[in-house]
Amino acid sequence: MNRDDPCLPEADGPIEDKLSYPIGFKIAVGLTAIYLLWRLVQGVLWLLSEVFG
Repeated sequence: MNRDDPCLPEADGPIEDKLSYPIGFKIAVGLTAIYLLWRLVQGVLWLLSEVFG
């Protein structure tokens, strides 16, 4: 296999350095994580009130 083939990706660095996500996607993921964490807290509080209340 020819390593100088222009169709092959370069091996200068990891491919992760070239990936970038739009800011809107990052915000959506962050807000979803906050929402799910809040729902988890609500569920634990509800469970505690049902068991000990």
